[in-house]
Amino acid sequence: MSASVLRILNQPGWNYKLSHEGVSIFAPTKQDATYFVQSYGAALTETAVKIQGKVRIGWRGCKQPIEFYGWMTSQEVSIVARTAHRLLPVGNAVFCAQVHLPIELLCRMVAAAENKRPVSIVRQDNHKQIIVNKAMSEMLQTSPEIVIQRVMTRFWLPGDLAELEQRLRNETRFTWTYCGRLNEQTWAILTTEFEAFEVEGIWYRQGTCLATPQPVPIPPGAFAPV
Repeated sequence: MSASVLRILNQPGWNYKLSHEGVSIFAPTKQDATYFVQSYGAALTETAVKIQGKVRIGWRGCKQPIEFYGWMTSQEVSIVARTAHRLLPVGNAVFCAQVHLPIELLCRMVAAAENKRPVSIVRQDNHKQIIVNKAMSEMLQTSPEIVIQRVMTRFWLPGDLAELEQRLRNETRFTWTYCGRLNEQTWAILTTEFEAFEVEGIWYRQGTCLATPQPVPIPPGAFAPV
């Protein structure tokens, strides 16, 4: 790590340790961690390249640490940044429809790629599903190129969608069993853990499916498929 980074890590309240996975850094607060990442992101990525591992930044009470990987400086990533709907080089395991990806979304993409459960991320302002992992695409029985183009309002019963929006305003994380549309032909009972989070002023929701969907007949009041 650079001398400037080490000077910060040697200040009171900071700590770091090495492991077989890479470097884990502990900041005094989330605000300190955010400023640190914004100021030294390039240096942290270079460190990840040199150690052939990852650099993780956390803080007290942190549930979603910020992580840097060596591939973030690779030629493949620059191609992804220029071209939407391309796969990040993490083992054909996660797909994204958004060109601009802040660090936190990149970290969530990597976590989704490593998660064996179906995971998706939806922008709350336009209801577009922008990130899915391979497990989610397979569960929906739909190609990822189609899944990451979806506007999710038509994949919910109207009453359930209204309840989801209300709960997301009041709860950061919750688990819910509901009826949703998997694809143009299939509705199912789903049990999903939802998490609301904000990145650069935009709210997203992450959904992690916790159980095998149980197909049901198309329910009354369902939106017509598109």
